[in-house]
Amino acid sequence: MSAKNLDDKGRFRSETVGFRVSPAEKKAIDDRVKLCGYQSKQDYVLDCVLHQRIQAVGNPLMLTKFRQHLNLIHDELLRINDKSELNDESLTPIKTMLEILESFQENETKE
Repeated sequence: MSAKNLDDKGRFRSETVGFRVSPAEKKAIDDRVKLCGYQSKQDYVLDCVLHQRIQAVGNPLMLTKFRQHLNLIHDELLRINDKSELNDESLTPIKTMLEILESFQENETKE
């Protein structure tokens, strides 16, 4: 059996995410991975997906999920007693929501 795949924070990565691409898209991704100096395609894709600018497209389902997510963040902030309890993982959802709101604001100013 292979060793557990842990991320840089020691968390076990047990989930698989996959999607289909054309041969040309696969080559372009592979080239970017190599050009950017990443050790693996997984690291490159995770970095791109989690740390790049968000472009949100509003629709009723998205707004419902947005509201639910804001409620979860609100509950988590109420639970926290001291700033020492905050870490990067607890701030990530807040940063994501702010990026989405900024995306809406940018789209509004363009129109």
